[in-house]
Amino acid sequence: MKYDKRFIEACEKLGKRIQDIREEKGITVEELSEKTGIRKEYIKKIESGKAYGVTLDKHLFKMSNALKIKLSTLFNF
Repeated sequence: MKYDKRFIEACEKLGKRIQDIREEKGITVEELSEKTGIRKEYIKKIESGKAYGVTLDKHLFKMSNALKIKLSTLFNF
């Protein structure tokens, strides 16, 4: 599937935002994986802005809960 350039840029910004918050909180990818049940490889894919699709939204909810932030905070970029 081909994605719009703006959509890809938004995914990249979102991934960077997640990574920045995770690092600010001193949480490793492995720890976030344990807290969310999301494979660490997929978390890395999200943080690199290369994750698209329907499962992304449920993963974002899990990640915001594990990071103890509001879901909307992830979109402040």
